[in-house]
Amino acid sequence: MKNIITILTVLISITAFAQIEKPSEGTIYEVMFMPNLDGADMFSLNDPLEGHIMRRTFNDANSVTRWKAHFSFASIDGADDDNMVLGLQYGKEKHHDGSSRLATYTGWQAGFLYADINGDDSTALSGGLFVGANYYIANNLYIGTEIDYTLAVGEDTVAISPGINGMLTLGWKM
Repeated sequence: MKNIITILTVLISITAFAQIEKPSEGTIYEVMFMPNLDGADMFSLNDPLEGHIMRRTFNDANSVTRWKAHFSFASIDGADDDNMVLGLQYGKEKHHDGSSRLATYTGWQAGFLYADINGDDSTALSGGLFVGANYYIANNLYIGTEIDYTLAVGEDTVAISPGINGMLTLGWKM
């Protein structure tokens, strides 16, 4: 345990004094996930039906176009039906000044969702607003979080939901 703490201290010190530049062009790929905070395996997903993969393309230093895709599958022991969720969303981000390492942004997104939960399938159109922040720990590598407010209109339901949860993002530029 002492070795892990020492290694983490050295890594944090190195990244704290490195010259970091936030990107203003190119494409960044991002994985959004919910870490398990319930005391079980630390790096397992809390809910297998949550998480996204995103592609963010910088139009300039202040404008980003994003495509967010979601696919998840969960097989539950003792249940006849498996659970599956598919989604694709398009959106725009407006980046604000922030600091040399902290990138803050606001934006909107809209898309299509399909879910098959316990044998009941449904489709919905969704849209929402979000606010987020990314902290660059190295050039072209960041961790961040995002809070959103979403409206989904489906065949049988209308759902309004705030996305205030522990979703974390890990992004990198290739």
